[in-house]
Amino acid sequence: MAPNASGVDLFRMSSKAFALVNVFVAVFNILMNLFFIFCMVFPQQGPEHLKQPLKILLGLLIECSIAVHVCILIFVQNGDVIFAPESAEFLIYHIIEEVMLFTMRTSVTSHLWLSVFYYCQIVPAQRSFFIWLKENIREFVYSALIMDRLFFLSGFISSVLYFSEIHNFPENIAAANPNLPDTQQNATSAKYRRLFDLYVIQYWIRFPYFLLSLFVMLASNCATILYLRKHMKSMKDSSRSFSLPRLQTQMRVTITGIVQAILQIICSSWIISDGPLRLTLPSNFDPDRHIYSTVISLYTLCSTLNLCAGQSIFRQRAVNAWQKLVQYFTTLND
Repeated sequence: MAPNASGVDLFRMSSKAFALVNVFVAVFNILMNLFFIFCMVFPQQGPEHLKQPLKILLGLLIECSIAVHVCILIFVQNGDVIFAPESAEFLIYHIIEEVMLFTMRTSVTSHLWLSVFYYCQIVPAQRSFFIWLKENIREFVYSALIMDRLFFLSGFISSVLYFSEIHNFPENIAAANPNLPDTQQNATSAKYRRLFDLYVIQYWIRFPYFLLSLFVMLASNCATILYLRKHMKSMKDSSRSFSLPRLQTQMRVTITGIVQAILQIICSSWIISDGPLRLTLPSNFDPDRHIYSTVISLYTLCSTLNLCAGQSIFRQRAVNAWQKLVQYFTTLND
């Protein structure tokens, strides 16, 4: 790692701080998601069972959250080691990093379709498109999830190929391989440039895609809240009875959807700005990727907590478990 002119790293997180923060966050998050899996596999008697596509959306969010933090724990083991491009560890490290980014990106769009699903469930459809969407929400969500994953998978493959080419030719090709014929050097250099261009194109295609996802997510949640407020007001004015617990549940999942959109704005802003900053300050800006990984780790943890707050199947079970735990320790003290 090359220091800057003053001998001080501008943006760097020590391996000790990285481990202290992320080991606790990763273990806590994994345990929470294992608890969520238990809640889905063994639901309580009485509450409404999860229906599709809600069940698959929650399952995907749980899987993505666990996968992200498994990758984070692998990074913690490496400490502040920066692998040389010609080493096998370099390629393995970047493949794990791309796996983490792939799961994080698919998690973002899964939250988007969760918001769209609740919008269709809560807000009455009036226009022909929304009527069709509400009637075919399951097929629409399934298709959208498949398209999302194919889109991000293409980015994953192009990134792995790009880092694989860096691994094979880490330095200037002619200097690192002086015995290669000129034609082979030119062909390899052209291949590297094509992969680099594809890597950059994929990077900038994801930018408007995430902006569109955030816009749709915020729009659907805001429209749902406006409808619920108007609905509650009309019910009060007409003195008609309405199910308060149901409205509270609908309002809760909508508010947590807006909170999730804010979390995604913060996390996506950092991830999008990370690329240009690393090109501008290649040796001074987060050289060991600790800050980058910590931002993703904290985002995933906050998303897990937000999911728990919004989903009654998790929240009620967690409250009951906490009450039983408090009662158990109270009994022991007595």
